[in-house]
Amino acid sequence: MKKYFLFIFTIIACNLVVSQTNPVQNLNWYHTHIFPYNNIFSLSWQEPETPRNELIGYNIYRGNELYRFQTETSLGCDSRWGITDGCDFLTNAFTVYVRAVYAGNIESEAVSYTVNGPALDAKDISLKPITIAPNPIKDNINFSEELLNIKICDLSGKILKQISNSEKSINVLKLVKGTYIISGTTKTGEKINKKIIKE
Repeated sequence: MKKYFLFIFTIIACNLVVSQTNPVQNLNWYHTHIFPYNNIFSLSWQEPETPRNELIGYNIYRGNELYRFQTETSLGCDSRWGITDGCDFLTNAFTVYVRAVYAGNIESEAVSYTVNGPALDAKDISLKPITIAPNPIKDNINFSEELLNIKICDLSGKILKQISNSEKSINVLKLVKGTYIISGTTKTGEKINKKIIKE
């Protein structure tokens, strides 16, 4: 009987020594918001160090919920480059866990990162179009909000009037009749370019 227990103990000890389910390494999170592309992010990691058991992939958890199993070492969303497979991953604040999955569906310890949620959700933006009135213009142009760095150019691109101050109205009485392009920047950084007609 002692020999039987010694044999079983030896087999278990050998399996514990040989079996290595190392976690992923260097978990990285990158996140930004670029209008009009919205949230751009990437979650990446390196394979577990060796020696290790046979690695079959990775389980990615959003909080306690399994988001998906995959074999690649990254997940992301960047519609500028057509990377949209993981765009539904970022919904709100949560902790992401990545676990290496080994043969036999054995998971490693989790490596985690706390995600603070979307940088800016497109639903939360209420862009109001900048209006210019009247158009056609006789003497004054009125803007629906203050503009900075206002330029009026002819159709060849020549700058005819330039105002760097913040203005909600400008006088264009000295412009001759014709078609012009007016450009400026709002206080929030939105740039406008509009065609105006001077009577």
